[in-house]
Amino acid sequence: MNEEYTYLPITTCSPTAALAIHAFAEELLSHGAGARVIFDAVAADPECALAQAYAAAIYLTQMTREGQVQAAPHIVTALSNIAFCSRREIDTINAIAAWGQGDERTAITKLRNVVEGSPHDVVAAKLCQILELNDADYVGMLRTSGMAAAVEGRCGYALGLHAFALEQSGHSEVALRFARRALELNADRDPWAQHALAHALLSMDQMIEARAFLHSVSHGWDRCSSFMLTHNWWHLALIELELGNKTAALQIFDEKVWGVRKGHAQDQINAISLLFRLEMQGFHSAQRWADIADHVEGRETEGINRFLDLHYLIALTQSKRTDAADRLVAHLQSNRVAGALARGILAYAYGEYREAAAAFAPAFHHLDELGGSNIQRELFEQIFADSVRKSTCNITRAVHEQHRVAA
Repeated sequence: MNEEYTYLPITTCSPTAALAIHAFAEELLSHGAGARVIFDAVAADPECALAQAYAAAIYLTQMTREGQVQAAPHIVTALSNIAFCSRREIDTINAIAAWGQGDERTAITKLRNVVEGSPHDVVAAKLCQILELNDADYVGMLRTSGMAAAVEGRCGYALGLHAFALEQSGHSEVALRFARRALELNADRDPWAQHALAHALLSMDQMIEARAFLHSVSHGWDRCSSFMLTHNWWHLALIELELGNKTAALQIFDEKVWGVRKGHAQDQINAISLLFRLEMQGFHSAQRWADIADHVEGRETEGINRFLDLHYLIALTQSKRTDAADRLVAHLQSNRVAGALARGILAYAYGEYREAAAAFAPAFHHLDELGGSNIQRELFEQIFADSVRKSTCNITRAVHEQHRVAA
């Protein structure tokens, strides 16, 4: 971790709490499985407002209504102890409080202010990038990570954040250089930089190189949080699928992508995205869809994130949970892009491919408004393309049948 972060002041009476906060920062930035160490800080000093806010952030990253409920008491305690905090801490706490209320734009603005005033605060930069990615603010993501990456005594984690932002903004070659520099500084504990490097290679059509690289670093993912573990394996599975290795992709699904932490939203969308790509290539598994749907049904009216909701809809339609699917489609109609995609996904599930293609078409050039990464959004491009292909095939078959009957 950037040692400068450890020099930033923390308002606490407990050295134990301060050490736990630093340990939390390392786990968050390295996508480790031990981020719950922040609750040791809360236990050591319940009046430490920063510790309480970070504890709330852990729950909010779950991106569920339950996570918001769990975060709420920590936010209340943080706000009640804010009076003697530094400006950096106050902005961080208020940002997380806004996040807890669903106001991600305010949260982004306040976290960006933190990074601008304290560019060594890589925790603020990381939380800000999470929100910017959800909010489809790719330009802002590049600006925020650029401030963190430009400081003297560069932090490998900050360079990894900037590498990802560069790739998402279309600067793949520069992203590749930043990711490689990040990994020179932090070879085995920065799976986000590894992920950014793979993104850059894939955007440059270097698929074989990306596969070889990810395999070479995969030994370090077992220490990761479930999201990062399953997400990097998800990337490998997509590469295998693109190369025609459906059996390898399915094996990765079963062993590395689904089943690590089935209740976590990000793990769920990794599984849904991969399984539906397999579905479009002719692999059908009602049992796997039912297992996923068992874990996402009930979230159709939460409205936490449209990008997640569209993945949930796929699982619900593929497992024939029609009532839940209809509720989710209705809920998504308030957004023109998500609403169009929802109608298309529903039509596709019913085999109405012309209707699916027609629904997808007006949203096709606005997919970046959904948030998520470019590779994640490719799923919707592929559903659109498959709808067009199948509708064309259906028309061709109908014409041939008419000619046969006429003959």
